Amino acid sequence: MSLLKRFVEVSINILGKIKVKVNEVLRSIIEAGKTNSYVETYSNKADTLHRHIKENSERDLKRAFEFNTRKAIGRMGLGRVVLAFDVTEELYFGDKGGLNVRQIKHQNGADEAFSYLVLNIIKPKPLPLMAIPYKQGDDLTSLIKELISYARNLRIIIEYVLFDRGFYIGDLISYLSSINMKYLIFVPQNKAMKRYIQQTNYLRSFNHLIGYNKYKSTWTAKTKIVIIKDKCFNEKEKKWKKFYWCFATNLQSGFSLVRKYKQRWQIETDFRVKNEARIKSKSNVPIIRYFYFLMSLILMGSWEVNRIDNPDVPFKRYLKNIEQKFSTEIT
Repeated sequence: MSLLKRFVEVSINILGKIKVKVNEVLRSIIEAGKTNSYVETYSNKADTLHRHIKENSERDLKRAFEFNTRKAIGRMGLGRVVLAFDVTEELYFGDKGGLNVRQIKHQNGADEAFSYLVLNIIKPKPLPLMAIPYKQGDDLTSLIKELISYARNLRIIIEYVLFDRGFYIGDLISYLSSINMKYLIFVPQNKAMKRYIQQTNYLRSFNHLIGYNKYKSTWTAKTKIVIIKDKCFNEKEKKWKKFYWCFATNLQSGFSLVRKYKQRWQIETDFRVKNEARIKSKSNVPIIRYFYFLMSLILMGSWEVNRIDNPDVPFKRYLKNIEQKFSTEIT
């Protein structure tokens, strides 16, 4: 059995009682992803599949995804890695989302979305390691702790972790420091950062304290703020303008921090690719939406493994190839 099929089939096999052929389910899911359409459009067994998915828990899906991740890490020969966190959203159009969804800025007719915290390897080769639901009322730092604990039990060595400005959280910085995890966080330009910028010519670091509330008490996190002067081209004004990078980090200060942080932009590339295989479902049941979200990540991971031997095969062609493979096996 090919590694690809094992990747996908393990996620299906948690549905042990299902009487539909696995290849038939896979073909329908991949076809829906390839065309950015609904699974229900391509499979008359979707209701049966969904009924069995609902018999499983988030833990079941995580366990199946972890199996796939460990296989991918082995095949890709990953050792020392750089990680990055991101939050991604799947729009919710129902009216009973409750705590399962989060409020978002209005887009495409939706004011709420299923949100997922995603942990990715971005160097040396991209690979999604895990995604977990990020629900209304969830503590983001607690979710990050869960995923970092998970990553530390994989056969990888974490060099450092990248975060965007939405993760500038005192509690998170305290946790990362307590486990000696190297981190680089892009910091929004608040009053303190603007004060540091005024004191910086090209590059300067500052010891900084961040206050935060936890367990009904006030706590303080210590970090190092690094300010780096740069320039960017303003397309509207057609001229170069000054720009300052503000980082919270325990890495060595230097201009190289900008290069390190820009590695995080690989996530945007990854999710543009993921959107090429966005598996839609008309269901608003949280566990079903989570299942399909993980399936789309599995397809991305499988493609990355396939690129070891077939580096020139684009994602869309890869989806077409495996869809044809499963269609042939069905017949």
